[in-house]
Amino acid sequence: MPYEGESAITRFYDGDYAHFRTPSGDVAFYVEEALRSGGPVLEFGCGTGRVLVPTAGKGIEITGVDGSEAMLRRLRAKLPEADVRVGDMRDFDAGRAYALVTIPFRPIAHVIDAEDHVRLFANMRRHLAPGGRLVFDFFQPKLAFLAAPRPEKLDFERTEGGLRVRRYSSTVPHPSRQVNEVTLRWEVEDARGGIERQETRFEMRWFYRFELEHILARAGLEVEALYGDFDRSAFADDSPEMIFLAREA
Repeated sequence: MPYEGESAITRFYDGDYAHFRTPSGDVAFYVEEALRSGGPVLEFGCGTGRVLVPTAGKGIEITGVDGSEAMLRRLRAKLPEADVRVGDMRDFDAGRAYALVTIPFRPIAHVIDAEDHVRLFANMRRHLAPGGRLVFDFFQPKLAFLAAPRPEKLDFERTEGGLRVRRYSSTVPHPSRQVNEVTLRWEVEDARGGIERQETRFEMRWFYRFELEHILARAGLEVEALYGDFDRSAFADDSPEMIFLAREA
C-alpha cells in the first residue's frame, strides 16, 4: 500500500525492480564487492534498500544516502537500524571515509548538467579511504534505441498483494542533450476489476564509455576495471552494462 505523500515510483519500486532488475545479478555483484572491501561501505542512491539491505545482512557496515525521504521510509520499514540519510549526491558529506563507495542502478542518470557530473564524482572520491574503490554501473547506450521516440508500450504485468499491476512507458528523446523524457504509467487492477492509475514524468541522461572515463579523470579518479555485465565479463560491443571500478588517481 502507498504511504501518504509518496510518488508512484516509490510505491511500485520494490515490486517493479524485483521483477525485471534483480535477475541481472546486480545485487549479488554489489554484495560481493562489499564483502571484498571489508567495509565500511557508502551507497549513494540507496532508494528502498534493494542493495543496502542484503549487504547489511552479510554483516557489512553500510551507510545509505538518497534524495527521497519517502524511499528511505520504505527502507527503514525493512531495516529499522539502518544508517540512512537524506542528501544530494553532489555535495553530501558523511563526515568519514569508506573502503567502498557505490552507486548502484544508475542514479547518475538523474544528474543532467556536465559540471554537476564532475561535482558528483569528486564527492565520491572525497569519501574514499586510502586504497578505497568506487563502483558503479550504467547501461551501454544504443543510440538507435535511445534517439528514437517510443510511443507508450506495456513494459510488464505482475501481481502484488492480490492486485494486478501493469506498467507502461514512453519516451521523447533529445539527442543534442543526451536526455530522454520518460513517462511511466501504472494501472493497478483489483479483484473486482476496478482500476487505479498513477503516472510520473522525469528526465534521464545517458552516458558513453569514454565520456564517463573523462568525467572520472576530471574528478581525480582512474579506472581500475571495466566489466560488461555483472558476471565480470569483459566489456565488448554487445555488453549490456558498463560497470566501472575506480580508484583515486
